Amino acid sequence: MPRFHSAGPWVRGVVLAATVTATVAIAAPELPPHEALRILIVSDEVNPHGLPPEQLTQPGDISAALGGPGAGLALDGIVEIPTNSIETATALLAVSRGDPAVYDVLLYFAHRIPNAGPDSVGRQAAFTAAVEQFLEDGGGVVSFHHGSYQTAGKEGMQALIGGAASGAVVWNTTQGQNVIAVAPQHFVACNGVDSTGSVAYSDLPRGVPAGTYPFFNNTPDERYLVFELLPAAGQIEVLFGSNYVQNGSTHLLGFTHRRADWQGVVVAYQPGEYQPNALDVDGPNFQVMANAILWAAHRVPRDGVLLHVDRGPGTGEVTLDWYGCPLSFTVYRSTDPSAVVAAGNALGSTTGSQWIDTPPAGQAFFYAVVP
Repeated sequence: MPRFHSAGPWVRGVVLAATVTATVAIAAPELPPHEALRILIVSDEVNPHGLPPEQLTQPGDISAALGGPGAGLALDGIVEIPTNSIETATALLAVSRGDPAVYDVLLYFAHRIPNAGPDSVGRQAAFTAAVEQFLEDGGGVVSFHHGSYQTAGKEGMQALIGGAASGAVVWNTTQGQNVIAVAPQHFVACNGVDSTGSVAYSDLPRGVPAGTYPFFNNTPDERYLVFELLPAAGQIEVLFGSNYVQNGSTHLLGFTHRRADWQGVVVAYQPGEYQPNALDVDGPNFQVMANAILWAAHRVPRDGVLLHVDRGPGTGEVTLDWYGCPLSFTVYRSTDPSAVVAAGNALGSTTGSQWIDTPPAGQAFFYAVVP
């Protein structure tokens, strides 16, 4: 539901696209202001290419990066649980909505199920059930890198993620892979993500129409030659693909997954093996991860537009600023919060990210910005 922000005694009610704004603080990565997050990470290690520790993304690295200087995320808590202690994560996911101890996002960086202790299959099944309930209740899940890889016993988690990688993975140190933003107006794919160029690309079987899309390159990078959406998945939006020529020339790198009975969402992203690329807070992969966390946690609206309103710069004026990637926005104003976006309330459209309005004096107005 929309929340409201006072912009002064004469413009008191302002629609903020389902989030509360705060003082803008630009950091690396570039993120909109947001309420503090609680992040739970489940992780383990696999090293098929024999990388040294400083090159391999390992357990502990992600929580250190997300909670470290320059990450740009407002945090109320972050904890990382090893896969072999998955029952601890199950208990933490079971905290009810409304409890201050509830987690907003599960970041799943687990290649396998527990391989130590009793009843590994049962413990994994209990965790999977807790994740499903977490999604039904409105929690967000970010499957990072090998979280999407299929190993024995992970089938239930793959079904929740909505896609699965399998078979050989290839370490490429010369071309790596281009990360092509095939949904270039989606918040996860576009907010603060610097591209190095554009490329013609299409992947019709996965719903990506022919077009010219922005991309950045990861070299070195680990290629998942077989990474497919699951036929039984719910609503899928492909965010990223790649055009390297190996086992075909169209490849899945990232997507979102929702189901009708979920209030929450899943974001899956494949790159992440090479730590200097994956966890550089100034780099595009970390920006994508931070975007995914905010979007999955619903710290930005599902349409990706976050509105902030202030008085000024002139007497009687109101300045609207917003974050968002669509090519055009329509600005609406109304005295009725239930009908802000009615056609007769449109003030106009812009390709920018700011609008200055001079509303009539003596009334409370509500604003909305819609892509």
